[in-house]
Amino acid sequence: MTDSPNRSALAGLAVTLVSGSDRRSAQQIATVLSGCPVPQAPVELDLGGDDDATFAVELAHRLASDYDDGLTGNTVIVVEPQADIVEIALVLEHVLDSRRPRPPIGIRDVLAVTSVREIGELLFDRAPEAQNRDDFASPGRLASRLEFASMIVLTDVPDAAAPADTRLVLAFLARLAPSALLLAPLDVENARQLSGLLVRGRAHRLGATMGWQRELADGAPAHPVSDACTTFVFRDPRPFHPGRLHAAVTERLTHDIVGCVARSRGFVRLATRPARVGSWATAGDVLDLGPTDMLSWQPDSPIGQEIVFFGPGLDREALAATLADCLLTADELVAGADAWVHYSDPFPEWVVEHHH
Repeated sequence: MTDSPNRSALAGLAVTLVSGSDRRSAQQIATVLSGCPVPQAPVELDLGGDDDATFAVELAHRLASDYDDGLTGNTVIVVEPQADIVEIALVLEHVLDSRRPRPPIGIRDVLAVTSVREIGELLFDRAPEAQNRDDFASPGRLASRLEFASMIVLTDVPDAAAPADTRLVLAFLARLAPSALLLAPLDVENARQLSGLLVRGRAHRLGATMGWQRELADGAPAHPVSDACTTFVFRDPRPFHPGRLHAAVTERLTHDIVGCVARSRGFVRLATRPARVGSWATAGDVLDLGPTDMLSWQPDSPIGQEIVFFGPGLDREALAATLADCLLTADELVAGADAWVHYSDPFPEWVVEHHH
């Protein structure tokens, strides 16, 4: 990571986290955002740590120490491309809020640097066949980076990107990250002039305003049907049959059947794993299905399936039919949990981390 601090009249220390798949582009945007002279190289910080949570804890201690030494104003931090920006932001905010006395340090913005081309290749699955990736984590990192951002910089807008592709991407981002400010590189200088006031709980507010969270909330707005981007919410109280769901993911949730599923997020229940709520996330053609901390019997746990799908030209009816075929039938429901445990379940075993 790199850190580009500056002093100002702001009494506290306002942190902007910048991330992107292309570290060089992220650093260039961070330099402009920080207001540092272009020839001045950002200060390198080596905080160590084996994972994102440890990194965030050590970063919080570093920022608190900087503030104690008199540093105030805005500080811009470039996060490594492979890092989980959501975990870093949430842990950083939690650690800072837990300090006593609580220092006036907080997250001002979370900025994602990407391009129309990258979104098209990783999430719209438009990469040339010869360039098929072997890094299955990249689409998920990109989607998570975008939906959590308060600002998104598209490095190839407006000059190099095809107008039709740009229209699709802008419509998609408006649904995926409805609270994010969309910028071209030339807009970043103006964005630097925005208010630097600190808002407590900024990272948690960003998490609550992600597009998929809004779609699952009560009173979610209805969207007009659009070829540019379609949003579809699937809900049903019945559990999924894991065998049929796995077959649907590999054979039927495809472009030619349901359209382009660029991103989907939500919660699922598998009949063979009745004790815990699962977390569903797809980015491009990659599915991440894992456990949440929610147990099935907890009053705040979602009942059944709640999944939001985003993508250009989705076929809602085909999606609904495909997923409905994966639910337990009436006879299977009546058979009960004793029968469910014997159903085929090709998904990887869930490993639940215990936090003390």
